[in-house]
Amino acid sequence: MMTPLETTQTWYAGVHEGDFDKLFGVMAEDCTIEFYGPSVIPFAGIFRGKEKCKIFFGHVGNDVDIETFRQDEFIAERDKVAVTGHLRMVLKATGRLYAADYAHILTIRDGQVIRFRDFQDSAQAVHVAFDLTTPER
Repeated sequence: MMTPLETTQTWYAGVHEGDFDKLFGVMAEDCTIEFYGPSVIPFAGIFRGKEKCKIFFGHVGNDVDIETFRQDEFIAERDKVAVTGHLRMVLKATGRLYAADYAHILTIRDGQVIRFRDFQDSAQAVHVAFDLTTPER
């Protein structure tokens, strides 16, 4: 069985390679994704169960163009792995750029991800989701 760090690294490899079989292969049936933010962000919310987690990744795949998704640190302790990094993406609906550092915390059980929590600048994400420019009339 993989260690929590190895499971996490496999999970991120699946994301980077676009290999959803690899990604979902290390996610438990009862996994949960928690992406904190208001409902205006299409992929914000709590997704419980593997099928709902697939919906989350469907939103990410369809709603944004990811320019940079970098992991800088992996910090493993018991059943948790904290990952810090940087994300740069364009929200397709508005064409606006979002760039921020993030922290992810993954909880691993028996070599599978059971919980993924995403912490980043959700205020900036809301700003990107709305076109806040003054219209010319």
